[in-house]
Amino acid sequence: MKSNEGVRFNPVARKETEDIIRYSMGEESVQEAKVVTTIPSLNEERSIERSVRSLMAQDLPASWHVIHVVDGGSSDRTIDIVKELKNEAERDGGPTIRIIRNPERFSPQARNLSLESCPKDTEFIFEMSSHAWVPQDHLRQRINDLRDIEESEGIRVGSVGCRIVDADDEVPLIGRWIEHALANPLGAGGGQFARFSGRHPSMVPPFSLYRKEALEAVGGWDPFFRTTQDSDLNLRLNRAGWPTWRSDVSHVHQVKRRSVRAWIKFGHRYGFWRMQHVKRERSRINPAEFAPLLGLLVTVSLAATKVWFWPIPIAAYVIALLLAGTIESMRGRKPTLIVGVPLMLFILHTTFTIGLLDGMRRGPREIVSNTSEQSREDE
Repeated sequence: MKSNEGVRFNPVARKETEDIIRYSMGEESVQEAKVVTTIPSLNEERSIERSVRSLMAQDLPASWHVIHVVDGGSSDRTIDIVKELKNEAERDGGPTIRIIRNPERFSPQARNLSLESCPKDTEFIFEMSSHAWVPQDHLRQRINDLRDIEESEGIRVGSVGCRIVDADDEVPLIGRWIEHALANPLGAGGGQFARFSGRHPSMVPPFSLYRKEALEAVGGWDPFFRTTQDSDLNLRLNRAGWPTWRSDVSHVHQVKRRSVRAWIKFGHRYGFWRMQHVKRERSRINPAEFAPLLGLLVTVSLAATKVWFWPIPIAAYVIALLLAGTIESMRGRKPTLIVGVPLMLFILHTTFTIGLLDGMRRGPREIVSNTSEQSREDE
């Protein structure tokens, strides 16, 4: 993995940057553009440094930016690494870094703790992950973009998300297959991992830059959800008159799952929590998410009646998977994707469907929580 360890803070360069931003964003933005970045963490020693360093290196003036690392009780070196970065930022004139304890461990609680701990003059909250990193001008571009949307549309928005792009480090074979499966329309390509361009309203804007005022208006994140909490939040923001958008003005590099075991857990987890969301909000039912289950039921029904064409749905599904693999292979210029993407899509469809069925028969309170340690794949 590439490192940002060489990044150091130069007070003269920061002064020059501040002058440039004052010119480009206007005096009002200088006075009000304080942003807090929230990073939930739990045993993230492998990835936390690169994530935090990319935020320390932002070309915003340091006084505008506060980084909250909200830790759920890490037992590895996560806290030690963040403390070292905190000391480095203090020494070199970087942004303020705060470590906040999260006894509940999960992301919604972490983000709410950060929201409660924000300075009073905070205007924006940037939703970040410990498995991700951003370009040096990311926050400045995002703030400019949000203000431009509001000015051009004559509205105030609750949040604006951005594009998720592949990690720029060495990704193992399975990890590359997973990245392309997520971006494909048969995977999660229509949602937060979509390959989109331009900017437009969206109910699934990933890595959002939120207006703090909007978050406070709807009560922040719902701690009921261990995942899909952003989907619930976006629904409540839109209903409260705070539209959510996404824009390609910048991007986030994110490390996705890199093993079959992690991919299986991902599929089941998201299927289960997706069903919990649907139980509480029927309007969020997406027929496409039930397509594999419906296809299975149709195939079984046809086979039971012994009609000659009962294998046709299976053949159509296999052709669709192979076509997806071929398209991704051409896009990524990697022949192995012809086989890898269909395999990962099949695993995703299967485990997500099992998760949906599991979510139908039981609720979150019936889940036995492993309180000893949560791996980075489970976040």
